[in-house]
Amino acid sequence: MSNPAAKDDAGIAAWKDKRAAIAAADAAARQQPPPIAKTPTAPAPVEEPKSPAMVFLQSVPADDAPKLPEAAQPQRRLKDPQNWLLFGSIVILPVLLVAAYLMFVATPLYEARSVIAITKTGNSGSGVQAGLLGGLEKPSNLQEVFRADTYINSQALMDSLEEEIGLVTELSGEAIDPIRRLRTIPVLSVSKRMQFDRFVESSVDVQSGLLTLFVRADSHEQAILVSEAVLRNAEAQVSRLGQMLFDKRQSHAADMRNVAETQVQDAQTALVALQMKYQDVDPKNRVENIYARIKELEDEAYRIDNDIQKAQIAGVGDNRQTEKLIALAAHISAQIDKERAQLVSPDGISPTPLNNMLMEYERAALNLELAREAVRSAIATQAEANREAALNRSIFQVVVPPSTAQAALYPRIPATLAFTLIVCLALFGAVVTLRSGRS
Repeated sequence: MSNPAAKDDAGIAAWKDKRAAIAAADAAARQQPPPIAKTPTAPAPVEEPKSPAMVFLQSVPADDAPKLPEAAQPQRRLKDPQNWLLFGSIVILPVLLVAAYLMFVATPLYEARSVIAITKTGNSGSGVQAGLLGGLEKPSNLQEVFRADTYINSQALMDSLEEEIGLVTELSGEAIDPIRRLRTIPVLSVSKRMQFDRFVESSVDVQSGLLTLFVRADSHEQAILVSEAVLRNAEAQVSRLGQMLFDKRQSHAADMRNVAETQVQDAQTALVALQMKYQDVDPKNRVENIYARIKELEDEAYRIDNDIQKAQIAGVGDNRQTEKLIALAAHISAQIDKERAQLVSPDGISPTPLNNMLMEYERAALNLELAREAVRSAIATQAEANREAALNRSIFQVVVPPSTAQAALYPRIPATLAFTLIVCLALFGAVVTLRSGRS
């Protein structure tokens, strides 16, 4: 329990004891017989006798009277002149100053709004499906819309508008009131670009994929003029990005085609070099002829071998005809070996065996065919890239042109004054509470 509360309880207890003593003295006085009254010679005003309780109460000092708790005492804060002085300096004066600034100093700003859509030629719709969960699918053009939104809030747009219409210089001069005008504060690391959204701002609706542009200026004409300049620069930036993507795709497809054509030239050169080296345009035909000749000789040898076996079975294997057949079979076998030797052994024309020569020719011909196929694929890819780039080119569309309201949108005097009043009242309450706690 705190000391003030303990003192109050002690005072109340003492006061109760004194009241009990007074009540006992009063009861004792009543029990005594009344005195015999004497007839006065002359009437005189008789003073009303006071009870012992009244006498005791009048004799009690004011400091000994019981004190009520502090919560039961009347609040006297508002009757304190210092509190009224604080209320005037913390609440009334700031509100009056803000009201005077808003009405006489603040620059009226008119807001121009415009709605932008960025679509592609190949898109048949925004990509939003109907149904209960259709709204969960985002539009297909959000990437381009966010690119445009980023450009609108960038330093690049500020520089373009400054070069074109001198907007930054105007917003930093006397045409705008001291609080809203653009300024650089090095101590706080605040730049003009960080304050530029006071006058040029954009927002993206992720459900519809639309971009809304807000431009604020000190007149209707200036707001429309700045809006048109922003839209013109944003459209140029979107077109520039689309053209860069188109050029990159075309360049990539053209590089692939050039590489494939170079491979064709190299493969063709290698094949011609082989033909000149071996003095043979196509050794494949030569090899095929050799294999065909070997097949014919083998068939002839098989037929002669059958005739020899028939003669031997008939018992005429020792006659001259059979000997001729045996000699012819040996000659054919030697011819087959000679033909086979041409395939695996160097001949007089080239030191490379014919089979190895054929493998080199086939490899060179295969490389040439692959290179030609790569060229055909690169040509098709280039045509497809051109088509896709043309279909996917971003188109900047102004859905709602810039328009302004009849009255100035800024400053918002009622809302600003209400906010100022709330803040000042909160500050006043905190100061009064702090002072009461200290006292």
